[in-house]
Amino acid sequence: MKLPPHRIDYTKHAQEIHDSAMYKGYKFIKGRNLDSWLQYGWSMLFRRKMTDHDLDVLPKFLKKRLWMDIKIKGNDKLSHKERMFNQQFIGADGYIYMNKMMCGGTPSNPIETARIEKLLEQAKHDRLARYEEYEMRMLKEMAEKKRFNDQGFTYKGIKLIRR
Repeated sequence: MKLPPHRIDYTKHAQEIHDSAMYKGYKFIKGRNLDSWLQYGWSMLFRRKMTDHDLDVLPKFLKKRLWMDIKIKGNDKLSHKERMFNQQFIGADGYIYMNKMMCGGTPSNPIETARIEKLLEQAKHDRLARYEEYEMRMLKEMAEKKRFNDQGFTYKGIKLIRR
């Protein structure tokens, strides 16, 4: 299924515009306003007028995203909220979207997880053995019924009668 155009990930582009506005346009000089530089760059990228709320939320989102990337590169363990945040992105229209989180997470107790996996494997093996036994019993019953029918016997109630 094709993604709708507004669901395309523009997070990296928004981060590049934020960095270029901060270090090339704003340059931390008094009298200059970073918000005006961001508003100009992001309104061109997202093809819409940026509101004050957007100019407040998007830099916070990008800052948090930067620290998440650092944490991931440092092989630190992520909490559930951080893994949830990792699924968020900035869409082509400048709004923050979230993908469904379908991961099971890391096991908190590896010994218990290994024990349960071993039990599940044993249960699978037992189930296959029971099914094979059931199949053999059904084949034997079908063969006996076929032999009785070929020899001219029929069942009447619980009695076996010759035809």
